[in-house]
Amino acid sequence: MFAADDSTPLVADEPAYPCGLVAKSFFNDTFTLKNDAGVEIDINSDNIAWKSDVEYKFKNLPLAEAEWKKKQWHDVEDPHFIVWMRTAGLPNFRKLYGEISEDLKQGDYQLEIVNIYDVSSFAGSKYFVLSTTNLLGGTNYFLAICYIIVGALCIMFGIIFFIAYMGRKQSGPAQSSNN
Repeated sequence: MFAADDSTPLVADEPAYPCGLVAKSFFNDTFTLKNDAGVEIDINSDNIAWKSDVEYKFKNLPLAEAEWKKKQWHDVEDPHFIVWMRTAGLPNFRKLYGEISEDLKQGDYQLEIVNIYDVSSFAGSKYFVLSTTNLLGGTNYFLAICYIIVGALCIMFGIIFFIAYMGRKQSGPAQSSNN
């Protein structure tokens, strides 16, 4: 394993930073998208990581850049690394690589992939997905529909319990008989 500058091998008995299997298995493929005229389309990766992760969780060692590059596996402040470190709950997952701010017109595009991340050891597969988003996220509305249904059920049960409470209150407390 090499340090972040890819020139100095890391010393095996020194502490690993960042540590853990997720950091060691960092997805490091790169993608370049070009239109049919061969013009590269900008894939912006500046705002792909959560703001709280960027500000509070991921910081390079407090050394000069040349020094931390000799001691770290990766640039911990790299947005792609931060996105990778937010682990997925399921074995099939998507990680945001970047955002394309311009509208893509219908036509042919060329995708160039620098394939560095090897998935053959665990029979994995990789896909490149272009997707549109809106205020609710992606085009999958399953979670939004579930929230609306659960909210409607809560309101319905709230009304039922309120009616039952008011009905019981109007009938008054049960009278007990003394013998």
